[in-house]
Parts: sequence; structure tokens; C-alpha cells
Amino acid sequence: MKNFYYALTSLAIVLTSLFLLPNTSHAANGDVYDVGQAILNVRSSPSIDSEIVGQLQAGDQLVEFGEQHGWVQTYFGGKEAWVAKHYLIPVKHDKPVQVQVQATPNEGSNSSQVQPQAQTSNASHSLNGYNIMLDPGHGGYDPGSIGINGVREKFLTLETSKQIAEQLRAAGANVLLTRSSDSYVSLADRIRISDAYTTDAFISVHYNAFPNSSADGINTFYYSSKDQKLAEHVHQGLASAVTLRDRGMVPNNYYVLRNNHAPSILLELGFLTNYNDFATIRSNSFQHQVANGITNGLKNYFAN
Repeated sequence: MKNFYYALTSLAIVLTSLFLLPNTSHAANGDVYDVGQAILNVRSSPSIDSEIVGQLQAGDQLVEFGEQHGWVQTYFGGKEAWVAKHYLIPVKHDKPVQVQVQATPNEGSNSSQVQPQAQTSNASHSLNGYNIMLDPGHGGYDPGSIGINGVREKFLTLETSKQIAEQLRAAGANVLLTRSSDSYVSLADRIRISDAYTTDAFISVHYNAFPNSSADGINTFYYSSKDQKLAEHVHQGLASAVTLRDRGMVPNNYYVLRNNHAPSILLELGFLTNYNDFATIRSNSFQHQVANGITNGLKNYFAN
């Protein structure tokens, strides 16, 4: 009888380890998936009975940070969330072979030393296979800058990022956004998502504001030499595409730049507190110009 109880206890321990202990890896998996149905519920835990915390739509993408019993762990609204894996379609990321002409993308150079040929024939270059992470600034309870007529930066950064994503995908890039709705995502989670995605270029999208309404123009910020070449090419693409004043490239230690393993930049695409900038920013033509400028800048960056 005593042996029977020992056997029963051992069986209970085994069953507990199989069904009650999570088998989710805490290390980021990094696989990227397309949502494969019209509406996909996002849940608080890996169970059909758990709370629905949001929804994704066909064509949305997500990064896998772990898996448990057929459920993929990702982030939604800055919080851990789960979706059923059988509704997801794996996204392939086959990188092209890069021909290095002068320097690798991770090598920095002074902006005054950018070679003229870096800006030629970009129409023939493709972004096929490159992983681009777009980071719409702010979101959720963080409105960002408040502009003329109370316009909130968080809505504009998302709108612009979606325009940029569309243009980049048309050029062949694999594009993921750190948020695709009006949700709050912490700075640390933005970096974690970028690291999991094996990002080739990280671009944080913002709009500026200042108490003095005469402040105007666009800026590109970078942190270190690994980011500078990306900043040079994207800023040149932007400056040649838009009509707003060029305020140049500026080094800065923003969190999403200094903690990012990928080459990364932060864009300030005009002042919401300047009447001329504001009117321009709100136009459809400006949004297309920004998308085209960034796309051309990235083509030149990866081609050199």
C-alpha cells in the first residue's frame, strides 16, 4: 500500500508539471506572423476562456516572445498578451546579400563626408528582405505634444507611420510597428520588440512642439556612430522630399536610441505649434512626401 501511495504521488507531480507549469520561454523567440483571419481576439492568458483584451485584423503583424500549448505570447497595449497560433501565418525574412561599397551600415561617418554617389540611382535599389521597425511615438494615456487646436501628437505619429509602412512594403521591406492602434507601449517594450524582430533599421516617428510658435522645421536624431550613417541617408531623403525647414541632424541620448541594438534614429517631422508647419503636416501630400523621403533614404543606406 505504501508503494502505491508513492506511485500515486509521483504521478501527481508529473501531471502537475505537464499541465500546470508554464512552458513559455522567457527569451524572445523573435518569429514574426501575419494575422490570418478577419478578426483575431487577443487574450490576457493562453486560454479560450481568458479575458479578451483587444483584437487584431487581417494583415496586422506581431512578434512572438514565447509559446504555450498552441498560444503565442506577444505584447498588446504595452502588456503581455496571447493569441491562438493556428490563426497566424509565419512571415519569412530572407535577407539579400549586401554589397559593401565603402562602409558597412554600422560604421559611422561625419555628415560632411557623405559621398555624392550615395544618393544616386536609388530607384533601382530594393528593400526586399530588410526588417524595418517603425515606432509611432507616444500612444494611449501618453498624448505626446499638444499642437494647434488641441491636436495630439500620438494620432499623427501613428497616421504617418502607417503611410511610411505602406511605402516601405511596396519597396519590398518587412515592416513592423511597435504599436498599430492608440495604445500605450513602454519605451522598454519598444526596445524589446525591436530586438526580437532582428531589426535592420529602427525609426521612431515624432512631431515637435515649443512655447514659441516661431520654432519650425524637421530634425533627425541619432545616438552613436552605429546610427549616424542611417541618420545621414534618411535625413537627406527627407530634406529633399519635404518643404519644411531643415534643422539638421543632432546627436541625442533618447532611450529608444541609446538602448537599441539596431541602427536607430528618431525623427521630428515638424512643429505642431507652428502654423505653417501644422498646415503642411496635416496635408496628404506631406505624408506621402515623408514616406517617399524615408523610403529613398533607406534604399541608399542599404545600398552603401
